Amino acid sequence: MKFYAILFIGFFSLISSFPLITRAQVSSPSVPEALTEEEVRLFIDDYTKRFAKMDLEAYMDLFSSEAVENRVLPYADIRVAYRRTIQGSHSIQYDVKIYSIQTYARSAFASGRYQITQTLKGGGVKIFKGNIQWVLAREGRALKIKEINYGIDR
Repeated sequence: MKFYAILFIGFFSLISSFPLITRAQVSSPSVPEALTEEEVRLFIDDYTKRFAKMDLEAYMDLFSSEAVENRVLPYADIRVAYRRTIQGSHSIQYDVKIYSIQTYARSAFASGRYQITQTLKGGGVKIFKGNIQWVLAREGRALKIKEINYGIDR
């Protein structure tokens, strides 16, 4: 009888702890926090400010290492192009008007119009304007540019 009592207690202990084991082993997938329109607007505002400050490192930190510009230019070439632009500039003013923002769980799409006024070191001013589109994605906790497309008014 003592044997059955020990067996029953052992079995009961195992069964009663089973739900705890099951709960501990099964983890619910974390649902990513959806991007908000405000978060995208703040990102774009920061993006224009960093470019106007002409700090290449701070500006490029906003781009994913997999970023593409105008559907063909990879990250390394984007960096070279912006370095040249910054090196040849006395100042840059970057204005954006956002027309549309679509947010998803881990990404967002924004479109609008831009105008860049570049004052050159050697004198003179260049103005670029047109449509712009951003594809943003969350990498870790930060938003990054995955794709950016500039149109140029002619």
